Amino acid sequence: MKVMVNREVISCLLVILFLPVVLLGQERTNREKINFVKISKPLEKAKGWEYNETFGKWIDYNNVISQNTRYKEGIYRLEKGRFMMSNYSQNFIKIQTKSVIYKETEYFVLVIEKWEGEIVDIDVHESQWRSYRQTDGYIFSKEEYQKLHNIENLVELKTKYMVSIGESEKYNEAKFLALIQTALEAGKSEGSFEYIFPVLKSTEGAIRFYLPEHSSSNSKYNFDKKYFETSLKNFSKIIIR
Repeated sequence: MKVMVNREVISCLLVILFLPVVLLGQERTNREKINFVKISKPLEKAKGWEYNETFGKWIDYNNVISQNTRYKEGIYRLEKGRFMMSNYSQNFIKIQTKSVIYKETEYFVLVIEKWEGEIVDIDVHESQWRSYRQTDGYIFSKEEYQKLHNIENLVELKTKYMVSIGESEKYNEAKFLALIQTALEAGKSEGSFEYIFPVLKSTEGAIRFYLPEHSSSNSKYNFDKKYFETSLKNFSKIIIR
């Protein structure tokens, strides 16, 4: 009995002594990278419409929603483009859908390249507006994304997955894919914002939509007041079937 105890004690000591060596000897392995599998055509133009209550008329601009009439006349017409667009959240340069496979499940990423802006201080007495490109990605499940396959009235695509590159760094596809993979690995938390991508087919057959915004946003969509509009044929460029 005494010999048995001694053997067990010796075995335990050997395990304790050599366990760090075994752990330190394990190989370092990187995670398997994901890639874009399917890529839609880009949507590069849609008319932004918003009703101006003061003048009682609809105001339109390409690729941005704004009711401001100043950019329609005089010298302010020169400010149209990146400066004007970066002042409004509902603007885009290009919209595209790209799919990825993660853990044998397909996801569809609505990729939106847009203008963003911010006030930066030049010195203690002066500041200026700085505009920059930003790329946002909204990651939808296959079930959510397939709502776009049958737009008869209003459809809402919902997700809690969103990634973004911009401000101080240029778009880098490897980094963008890494952000998507990290978001999917982390999973959805109860406190996550829910983003909604609303799409409406008008009685005339045109497609009206908003860029995704989180559901707690004060600027929740209202198709009676403003929207992007384009033809079904043009909008279908971003639909992967």
